[in-house]
Amino acid sequence: MKNRRLAIGGTLAAAALLAIILAPVLSVTVRLARQQMRLVLAERVKTGGEVRLRYRHSVEKTPVEGRFEVGDGPTLLARETRTTSVGTGLPNTFPERTHREGEWLVVDEQLQDVGAFPFYLARINRTRLFVNDRELALAIIPMGTVITIGAEQTSLLRWLLWRVGRWPWAPPETN
Repeated sequence: MKNRRLAIGGTLAAAALLAIILAPVLSVTVRLARQQMRLVLAERVKTGGEVRLRYRHSVEKTPVEGRFEVGDGPTLLARETRTTSVGTGLPNTFPERTHREGEWLVVDEQLQDVGAFPFYLARINRTRLFVNDRELALAIIPMGTVITIGAEQTSLLRWLLWRVGRWPWAPPETN
């Protein structure tokens, strides 16, 4: 009887451990678009989490901030774009969806699904990326690199292997 209880307990413990290891983990990722989408940065996040991309527009020298929300799928949803000016190459404003908050012109992007998107890192842009107010270390990526920012789901085991040994996981399939 005691051996049977131990066997059942061991089986339940193994099943629980397996469930934990295979549990889904959501993260915001930065991949290198021109290097087979190699994973270079990943930050855990929950659905509804905030992602902010700040940069200085290279032509107008105007600050721009894109604010995104992590949605189901997983995907990135554009919440709003902020800029202090309009001009050559700056985000378009839509009068019916634009308002002013202090110095910022804020465009409501209506949670448009943007999926993963590319961004060119240039020194002049002073690019910064935040996930729930935690800044990701874009400085480890050489200037002149095209990065792809996205939201991805993986298992807890793959996530832990990434955190401990930087063992990346494959990028999601794109259609």
